[in-house]
Amino acid sequence: MSQTLPELQTEVQALQAEVDALRESREKLCKQRTSCRVTVSFPKNNTPEAIAEFHQENAAFGERWLRQLEEIDKETQAIEKQLQPKEAVLNTKQAELDKLLTVQHWQKVENDVQTGEKRLEAQARRINQAAAQLEAEIQSLKAMYDLLNPSYSEWFQEPTQIVEFVARTIPHVFPGSSGLILGNKEIEWEKK
Repeated sequence: MSQTLPELQTEVQALQAEVDALRESREKLCKQRTSCRVTVSFPKNNTPEAIAEFHQENAAFGERWLRQLEEIDKETQAIEKQLQPKEAVLNTKQAELDKLLTVQHWQKVENDVQTGEKRLEAQARRINQAAAQLEAEIQSLKAMYDLLNPSYSEWFQEPTQIVEFVARTIPHVFPGSSGLILGNKEIEWEKK
């Protein structure tokens, strides 16, 4: 019984509406049954005719009252007979729907993780490429310094430092045991 998710959702909603309607009908009948009352009006006089009439009216009323309760009970039983199988089907379908929704959720999570992982790895590569380019530019600056600084020192006739190299590291992404680590990498000054 493989249904698509939308079909199953529609079926569950329809079943839920039917079950709710049956429960509501049952509840109305229960309220109607509890509101059935016997009202007894005693005769104004205690003549044998009045007492006989009183007993006769009460007996007739009692019979109507019992028939009314029996009718309510029959209707309630008929609703129960419809309700129980509908609830069983609803519970089964709801369980199928929940299972499908759970599978769909975890497939989305897995897809998000895989897509996110690829995006993170691509971004890490871009960062490391930019870091490598930055390191190459820093090394070019150092190479120019190494060429020009002696001339400056000679020009000023004293030791001169025209560039101060304070930075020792550049950002770099490293693989870690549970993911990626954005850290710092030492600049390789001797690289040419």
